[in-house]
Amino acid sequence: MCRLVAYAGSSTPVGALVFGGSHSLFRQSWAPRELLSGSINADGYGAAWWPRSEAREPQQLRRAEPIWYDPSVRTLLDGQSGTVVQATLRNATPGLPVDRVGVLPIVLEGWAFSLNGWVPAFRERHMRALRSHLSDARYSALTGVSDAETLFLLVLDEIEGGREPSAALQSVVDRVEDRLAPDESAPLTLVLSSTSGVDTLHASVGGSPCNSLYIAEGATVAPGGAVLASEPLDDSGRWEAVPPGSHVRQTIDGRVSVTPG
Repeated sequence: MCRLVAYAGSSTPVGALVFGGSHSLFRQSWAPRELLSGSINADGYGAAWWPRSEAREPQQLRRAEPIWYDPSVRTLLDGQSGTVVQATLRNATPGLPVDRVGVLPIVLEGWAFSLNGWVPAFRERHMRALRSHLSDARYSALTGVSDAETLFLLVLDEIEGGREPSAALQSVVDRVEDRLAPDESAPLTLVLSSTSGVDTLHASVGGSPCNSLYIAEGATVAPGGAVLASEPLDDSGRWEAVPPGSHVRQTIDGRVSVTPG
């Protein structure tokens, strides 16, 4: 499982979202509390952020190494600010390569995307079938072999076809569910960001336990908006668990809505 943070609101230092709080995302790289599988998140880290609300394309950082490997990353991220931010730690799915291409978030066409979860036996049974639904343009944009990249490009095709982000995310999760055998299950938390905010579908198909996910408005690390996180970043009591099956929408005016599935 990966650990992630997503933020939308007034301009906030990216470093505060990664390193802030008594249980920061940085700390979760070696001391996570709620992983469904694995024990640490040391297979890479990444961040994408929109430095201002009118910026269409995000800035991005991705490295295929533990976040504690390079102390200078904190100085770098403390010097960057964003109105919309995604940051992740990777705990690679067994069978997928540990390289920079697989590090999230993935950025393309003004969007950033992260997946917390996996499609079981993706390369063995589902990759070719799922990728067959991609448009030619999106298929040619593939750079790796991950389930996350495949789902992201399927979402972009759905949006290009006229669906709103929330409906696009749900359509892709439904497509995965249609592929799974009766004895297969998949925890799928999909996070999609643009310059206007963040859409998240906190899903699970086939009876798999849902990944942990929390939302907080006015969190200590970023009081100017709403913060979504795999685990609470502090012990303030502001964090509320996101129910399985929910769609979460965060906007740059600091508003958040959680719609049950």
